[in-house]
Amino acid sequence: MDKKTFSNKFWIIAGLCLILIIYSTNAFAWGWRRSFPSRHEVVRVGHQRYHYYRGRFYRPAFFGLGFVVVAPPIGAIVTVLPLGHNVIIVGGVTYYYYDNVYYKDYPSGYIVVPAPAVVTAPPAAIGETVIINIPNSDGTYTPVKLVKRNSGYIGPQGEYYSEHPTVEQLKVLYGK
Repeated sequence: MDKKTFSNKFWIIAGLCLILIIYSTNAFAWGWRRSFPSRHEVVRVGHQRYHYYRGRFYRPAFFGLGFVVVAPPIGAIVTVLPLGHNVIIVGGVTYYYYDNVYYKDYPSGYIVVPAPAVVTAPPAAIGETVIINIPNSDGTYTPVKLVKRNSGYIGPQGEYYSEHPTVEQLKVLYGK
């Protein structure tokens, strides 16, 4: 075998190995052998096209080879909420929450919305709960559920606050 034939075969094999390595990483939502399940939705927000499946949003990866998970676009409308979502009521408005994403009812399904405003007024009744959204460094929010007990509040980890805790106090335990 001459040098040129060996060189050509080497680069072909090296390229195929590189493709296999790229597709075997967890950076891609679906690997080489899997494509989108039949129940995914194609969602448009402005001029951008996303794929939505089970609470996750995806965009085509490099050169259209697979898909990557992306941050949910505000304004995206989906027809089905992901299994395991929670219902949260803030200021009399119902939100659906799943994996740091908030949805509201919309005529054709559910729309992705920004996190609701942080609640600052303490609840009055004993046993009443309040959810405070703690801002994270990446722009998302972590909901923290407090339960009124006597004159204080009990946090999710069992911690006790003698009065309504501030966002800064909660950020220490629950901020990311």
